[in-house]
Amino acid sequence: MARSTTRALFSTALLFATANAQWGGFGGINGGGDPFGNGNGNGNGGSSSGNSGSSSSSNSAYGAEIFGSTAEYNRAKSILIAHAVLASLVWVIFIPSLAILLRLDIQNPVVLRIHAVGQILSYIIFVVAAGMGIWLAEKSSAYGIWDNSHPRLGLAILAIAFFQPIFGFVHHRIYKKRALGKAAGKATKAPGRTPIGRLHLWVGRILIFLAIINGGLGIRLASSSPFQTDSQTRKASVAYGTVAAVMVVLYLFFVVAFEIRRARYLRQQQRNRRAMATKDTLPTYDESEESVGRSTRSS
Repeated sequence: MARSTTRALFSTALLFATANAQWGGFGGINGGGDPFGNGNGNGNGGSSSGNSGSSSSSNSAYGAEIFGSTAEYNRAKSILIAHAVLASLVWVIFIPSLAILLRLDIQNPVVLRIHAVGQILSYIIFVVAAGMGIWLAEKSSAYGIWDNSHPRLGLAILAIAFFQPIFGFVHHRIYKKRALGKAAGKATKAPGRTPIGRLHLWVGRILIFLAIINGGLGIRLASSSPFQTDSQTRKASVAYGTVAAVMVVLYLFFVVAFEIRRARYLRQQQRNRRAMATKDTLPTYDESEESVGRSTRSS
């Protein structure tokens, strides 16, 4: 029941994000269009000349008009680049890689520590990136940036991701307590996935996909700003799309492979328990040790 519910939640979240991007437009939920009020989507307010130098100069002039001065515009452009790079590293590289690390079936407690510490550090980096995005949105608030899908979804991801370390910590404490009790021969639930562990798992998966989608929304939003020319937007889209697609494929491969392996192991456990229940004698020492050893390693 819990697994079907979380899968439904996962599918609904993806459908919502896709629909919001298609129907809400990048001018906000209240209508499509360019939040910066440009006709050509690159900040020069006129027809595209195809000359990158002329386009960049026009963008700079228009950006200085928005931000008050050329120096402030250049500062905003640097912050935008830092925001995009840091947020992309966190959600396209760091967090998916650290999630994959737990699916490699490496029997070493150091792996869990790397996962936990790495995810917390990744979140801190994302807080910094989000702060930059909030600053940019405030500077451009007169142009309806807060009505756009990208900052709204970004803030939702920021808020929900705050609880992920808490979910993971509580799950680990419960799992460890059950494993120690099982090893000591106490009457306790078998160690494995807890309800809060499933919540941690599926919220993490949803956040990864929503954040990758939101990165694409951010690139499209930047394409209508005075910060990027059409050629820069195309390059950013290709680079981001390529890396994100590779990481999504890798992430899905390891997640699916892990779930298949886990399902096979659980079925084998059930068969072993049924076989032991039909025996007239007690299980051998090796059978008992194997059962306890595997159950303390599985989560």
